[in-house]
Amino acid sequence: MTTNLIHSTRNTQPSRNVVLVAIDWQKRGDGKTSLGIASIAATLKAAGIRYLLVEGTISDPEFCLEDLQSRIQWALDEMGPNTLLGFGVFVWNDEAVCDLLGKLTLPAGGRIVLGGPQVSYMPAGGLEAAYPQAHWFVRGAGENAMLRLAQGESLAQCGVHSAGQPDLALQSELPLAGLPSPFVQGVVQMAPEMRWETQRGCTFKCGFCQHRDPDGRQPTRMFDLDRLAAEAQLFADHGVKRISILDPIFHTSDEHAIAVLNLLKQSGVTAQIALQCRFEMLTEAFLDALDGLNVTLEFGLQTTSSSVSKLIQRHNNMPKVEEKLALVKQRGIDFEVSLIYGLPTQTLEIFQASVEWCKRQEVPRVMAWPLMLLRGTPLYDQKARYGLRESVGKAIPIVIASNSFTETEYKAMADIAEAL
Repeated sequence: MTTNLIHSTRNTQPSRNVVLVAIDWQKRGDGKTSLGIASIAATLKAAGIRYLLVEGTISDPEFCLEDLQSRIQWALDEMGPNTLLGFGVFVWNDEAVCDLLGKLTLPAGGRIVLGGPQVSYMPAGGLEAAYPQAHWFVRGAGENAMLRLAQGESLAQCGVHSAGQPDLALQSELPLAGLPSPFVQGVVQMAPEMRWETQRGCTFKCGFCQHRDPDGRQPTRMFDLDRLAAEAQLFADHGVKRISILDPIFHTSDEHAIAVLNLLKQSGVTAQIALQCRFEMLTEAFLDALDGLNVTLEFGLQTTSSSVSKLIQRHNNMPKVEEKLALVKQRGIDFEVSLIYGLPTQTLEIFQASVEWCKRQEVPRVMAWPLMLLRGTPLYDQKARYGLRESVGKAIPIVIASNSFTETEYKAMADIAEAL
């Protein structure tokens, strides 16, 4: 049997073995293993917990759920009694996970643990109905929670919800200091294109986005520079060609951002580096620090309409945007802008106006994406208010009609986006 499995070292203390399942949506720069599940695996590996990682890419035309089920079952049988079976549940794999949970046979004493955005953003009281086969649910970061569960610590200390018990909507704690690196641990193999994170969370509260902390306690947390320097050196040593940095806004803190840019230079990284940025937050110091690196700044503008941007809690100060954009162009820095179509109260004409603004500003690359309604976001809970209607039968549902645009007008917007 051909399997995509990664083994850790065997533990020296009595503990549960773990099978981790990653069902991902492959995008450019993803690498072979997604960072979320890889970080959990690295934490287990560093602690000496025995684990197997089973991976599948649901967006791959050759993806086969039956094959994935067979590989997971093999891993469970290999690990034996008391094994933990962990899934990260996302909008694109929710249906597949539910299907698998009804077909897999757990070893004696085995337990199913679910985490990921679909769990983290589920309101209290809704998890058992959505996932009746699961035993434990992790809201928030999964690294320490899964480690503690494997080590047999109490559920309260793990910050998890146990099926059948009162749901307190607990969030698992995760201090980033000292968190094992999936790159240094060898869980993520080096490839020409890699994804990287230097921080987690976001200070903003955009109505369509899941990046914010579910309970708002720690909007942004930074990884320590020693870890980031070690990872950057690996990228340089392996000649990585492109690094996509996942931070929602890379320069949330100028001090942190500039320090990361400097360590990339010191490590000798020559890769093209994609940074997600916000126009209004650009500073001269940050732009100066980009010198000597091959960077692309990715600006998620979403819309130029003041009324729509205010409604989705993503207000754009357009005069300031244009001022900062001019600085980027003056310096010859490569950049691109992304928009969203299907937003509430948005019309075909409003979307066209955003596209035309990008053209007038001579934006070199413009991307436009359909609105997705993600669990836990304000727009998810406002479907009825704005008449947001989603597609049916797609792995990732998208908004195709609303009170402000018809499905025909949605298709016109989609055609414009395709032509960009």
